[in-house]
Amino acid sequence: MDHPLKIVIVEDEPAAASQLQFLLGQLETPVEVIHIIEGVEEGLAWFQQNNTMPDLILSDIQLSDGVSFEIYEKITLETPIIFTTAFDEYAIRAFKLNSIDYLLKPIDQEALTTAIQKFKNQQLYHYSQLQSLLAQQAFMAKNYRQSFLVKFRDKLLPIKTEDFAFFYIDQGIVYGQLLDGKKYSLEFKLEDLEQQLDPAYFVRANRQFILSRDSVVTIESYPHSRVNIQTQPKAPSDIVISKEKVTWFKKWVANQVTIKA
Repeated sequence: MDHPLKIVIVEDEPAAASQLQFLLGQLETPVEVIHIIEGVEEGLAWFQQNNTMPDLILSDIQLSDGVSFEIYEKITLETPIIFTTAFDEYAIRAFKLNSIDYLLKPIDQEALTTAIQKFKNQQLYHYSQLQSLLAQQAFMAKNYRQSFLVKFRDKLLPIKTEDFAFFYIDQGIVYGQLLDGKKYSLEFKLEDLEQQLDPAYFVRANRQFILSRDSVVTIESYPHSRVNIQTQPKAPSDIVISKEKVTWFKKWVANQVTIKA
């Protein structure tokens, strides 16, 4: 490629966009960031205008006014995309085989270099292939689990999903904690529950906990720019949200984000 690699960044966090620009500047490949888009509406407007199209898009998934897929649903782009996300469980299965790559925040130099090299090796890749995948998988209506049958002594008890405050793992056993204070052991992995629970109401807070929005009582400051979540009922241990997920988590609790499976 004779000219600098022209890149558009889709990212609503200024600090994350600045860090990404810094990392791009460290690449051996000459790079020019021609625009930074902070939201869905801005992205739709920019791509529909008569702007010079980039060679590559680096796109966060979760934006302040929705998910970036909403941009790519409504416009036709042939530009390859590298997705970025703070959540390793968020829609990655839908992209991993068909996008150029995805980068898990916080992004490091090695991962970015590898992704850019992959892009350079796949110049003939067309966005239409990714668009087809998204249409078939990422935006298909999904039926989330509405209830559970849990073992209690010699019985099976039906419990509505909405009655769970959170799910957590302790010494290899997964428990479901109800809003009324009861808890039951479940024959699930947290990874399986992630796929079965509606992400509009349940979120994987960390490796140990999946929280319902209704369980969150307070969000407290925690060392190293993290936060600790207080729940009702009280969790058996601290629920610490990593620095990279704090802003998104607050928006999710406030119901200020749009989540699609």
